Amino acid sequence: MKSNLFKLYATLMMAFVSFLSFANPIDPPADDDPPPAPINTKLIWLAVAGIIFVYFYFRKQAKTTSQN
Repeated sequence: MKSNLFKLYATLMMAFVSFLSFANPIDPPADDDPPPAPINTKLIWLAVAGIIFVYFYFRKQAKTTSQN
């Protein structure tokens, strides 16, 4: 009985938390939105860092599989 009650409380809590987390906040009408942030200024460097990370990750994986 205690376990079922805990499951019920947990289910209700998850339902209410998800419902409240998607609620839209009330924005005052006089509040101006900030300008959007540019996302493409350093995109090439991000791609280079990603390629280097993938290279070292797969290199490490190849070393561990060859040792086994």
